[in-house]
Amino acid sequence: VGAKLLVQYRMAPAFGTLVSQCFYEGELENGERKIPDIYADVSPQLDAATTWLDTSPLGKKAHHQKGSGTSIFNDAEAQAIVDLLQKIDASQEFLDNLRKQVKEGEAAIGVICMYGQQKKHIRRKIKNAGVSESLMSLLKIDTVDSYQGKENRIIILSVSRSEQRQGPGFLRSPNRINVALSRAMDRLVIVGDKRMWQGKNSDLPFGRVIKFMEENRALGDYAFVDVTSKKHKRAV
Repeated sequence: VGAKLLVQYRMAPAFGTLVSQCFYEGELENGERKIPDIYADVSPQLDAATTWLDTSPLGKKAHHQKGSGTSIFNDAEAQAIVDLLQKIDASQEFLDNLRKQVKEGEAAIGVICMYGQQKKHIRRKIKNAGVSESLMSLLKIDTVDSYQGKENRIIILSVSRSEQRQGPGFLRSPNRINVALSRAMDRLVIVGDKRMWQGKNSDLPFGRVIKFMEENRALGDYAFVDVTSKKHKRAV
């Protein structure tokens, strides 16, 4: 005997609806979900409930590099994530407010990597960036395969894959992407090369996510931010 669970209570409605439309044919509904009013004036990447931090303006510098074995890493995305974390780290008031939203010892910010090599690369860059212990105590960095059944107030997702041939690799499959996107509770930031998921890849999961965000941008819950903008203004 089987039954569908069609009401979710973890995710903010903005990305709850995104996940529903892109992965469940609109069947998944949003339950009551109160979002704490702590995200104003922290960083423009956290203004909207869902933000795509776009590395495509970097050109070839947005492309991934080969790691050990078949894994890959993406230095441009890793740096963008470090920059965002440093902005968050600059506000002790925000960190204190964020800490109040989780139980003692729990992470409030999760960095999810689609590739294991990217997880190692981001951890090294964050260590070298010298972020505070206060932030580190709230931070979790792991692969998508380790995130099944987990959740964080803020999820930063590193797509990692970017190349001129637009080869999607295993990111053509929806299962892991669905898991990654649905771990967030209050804010979701997707860091990746928007070009990769347009054109011939527009029908793949990340392509559908971009299309949904573009079509619903007027609602104010979905934003595209140019990673090269010093002020990180929303892209138009």
